[in-house]
Amino acid sequence: MSTRPQTPDSLPKYLAEGVPKQDDADLRALQDWIDDLLEYRQDVAAEDIDAGEGESIETVEESSGGTVVIKKVSCGKDNCKCQSGDLHGPYKYIVRRQGDSLDWVYKGAVTD
Repeated sequence: MSTRPQTPDSLPKYLAEGVPKQDDADLRALQDWIDDLLEYRQDVAAEDIDAGEGESIETVEESSGGTVVIKKVSCGKDNCKCQSGDLHGPYKYIVRRQGDSLDWVYKGAVTD
């Protein structure tokens, strides 16, 4: 006989107690919704990516782990070359949705 799967420690108590009470149809619907939600968070379209002040977007590519954005940035120092348009970078970021906003995770400098 198989044993019931362990509940992830990070799962809130109300989910850990409530999800197992659902019937098979509701569990499948929940699984489909979770899959769709994960895809939505990772699928950030190029038109959703905006360059901030002192930034230049070089490329935007879709990836299975999020959207990869390569951009150049200004450091903000008054006496730096970037203030005249010679921006720093390029740098790589992974962008995902977090609620209604975008979460940018810095991945480092892009090397040729």
